[in-house]
Amino acid sequence: MLLQPSIGLRYPILPRPCLMPFPRGRLKEHSSAFAMLQRGVDLLLMVAAAMFAAWLRYGSVRLSQEQATTVVIALLMASLAFSQLGLYRSWRAGSIAREISLLWAAWGGVFLLLTGLLFALKIGADYSRLWVASWFSLAAALLALGRGALRLGLRWLRARGYNERMVCLVGDGETARSLRDLMGAGARLGFRMVAWYGVHEPPPRDMAPRSGLLGELASFVAASPVDEVWVAMPLRDEDGLRAAFDALRHSTANVRYVPDRFGYELLQHAATRIGSVTMLDLSVSPMEGLNRLLKRTEDLLLGTLFLLLASPLMALIALAIKLDSPGPVLFRQRRIGWSGKEFVIYKFRTMREHPVPVAGQLPQATREDPRITRLGRWLRRSSLDELPQLINVLQGRMSLVGPRPHAVEHHHLYIDRIPSYAARHMVKPGITGYAQVEGFRGETETAEKMARRVEYDMLYIQQWSIALDLKLILLTLLKGLVHRNAY
Repeated sequence: MLLQPSIGLRYPILPRPCLMPFPRGRLKEHSSAFAMLQRGVDLLLMVAAAMFAAWLRYGSVRLSQEQATTVVIALLMASLAFSQLGLYRSWRAGSIAREISLLWAAWGGVFLLLTGLLFALKIGADYSRLWVASWFSLAAALLALGRGALRLGLRWLRARGYNERMVCLVGDGETARSLRDLMGAGARLGFRMVAWYGVHEPPPRDMAPRSGLLGELASFVAASPVDEVWVAMPLRDEDGLRAAFDALRHSTANVRYVPDRFGYELLQHAATRIGSVTMLDLSVSPMEGLNRLLKRTEDLLLGTLFLLLASPLMALIALAIKLDSPGPVLFRQRRIGWSGKEFVIYKFRTMREHPVPVAGQLPQATREDPRITRLGRWLRRSSLDELPQLINVLQGRMSLVGPRPHAVEHHHLYIDRIPSYAARHMVKPGITGYAQVEGFRGETETAEKMARRVEYDMLYIQQWSIALDLKLILLTLLKGLVHRNAY
């Protein structure tokens, strides 16, 4: 429980009165060993899931030589994937939901790659599909339960004063107040605010055990057991920043800078060094060099796998379309893709044939659009009309994940009305994307709705990674195929 000071009192900074078998922050000091322990637990849980799946399928926990080899390969792949995705870093202040979703995305990626490997080597028939599916599902559940149990255990320890981090807040304004509110979750996150120093005015005395102005900061951090100093100031306050960092120049505490919203949007970009000059990449495509190769490899491997798995269903849908209404099976439309170039997108036809609209105008489908066929309405709601775009992916004109491609008419409509709209085309368009997973689908009857989609598109471009792609693919399969806005 956090200590709540009485109004008007200033508390001296004293060590928290509790008997601890190890010093404050001991888990942090042994984070490498803790990460190794967590890695070992994950591997044991995956092996246990494989053996339990064998018991469910065969009545024995003993694995065959082929199964054991597959499990070893999966363990190596999972260990590498989990490490690359940061699953063994400190998640003290992270969301458990985000950690588990990332864990499942990584495990799902391992499973897909392993399935593709078995298919490519033509040995998939030697394995029981029930055992493979049970192993994957059980491992996913056990890994999530293991992470949840670890979080609960750490929360229990922090609630009793173990591994708690003492924080000194520096700054004033909305950002500093938000950080002070964050300290309200100190028992859960493991942070406790012990002091707050304002830059231009002292904070209210009842808001922190100790408060004052920036000039008192140096003497405080020198005499007090502070683990973290959080500096919350806008970039434009150059004098304040210089004064704060000068006061902290002799401190051994972790110093973290928390910019305001504008500063955050600026600093979250990567930096490039050209000659002796370092530059911030404010608007640069992430698809350069190795990233471009990795993205294309991902599209080819997973695109081929998804197309093979979906081929029987696509054949049935094509037959149903021909029987449902006259017209072609596929709908072709020119859309804007990578670098602003036009390409032809493929979709299953979901509407009856109707007159071509006036040049420059393209009415979007509405919820009760009479042009949509009976079968087409179901295809659109289930997103199965998008399946032919796997062909676009293999052609190299689209990607599995990326901003959705807009029709040429809509592109010309919004490019001058929405800032950063053209930046969407710095990557290939995708079958699914960040905006679609977040529910921004269907009709965009206002510029505001389109602007929200563009915000998520830009967020995807700025944060792109293979891990993010795998996560969005998994979320699409879990919750993104059917949505109330898909019509």
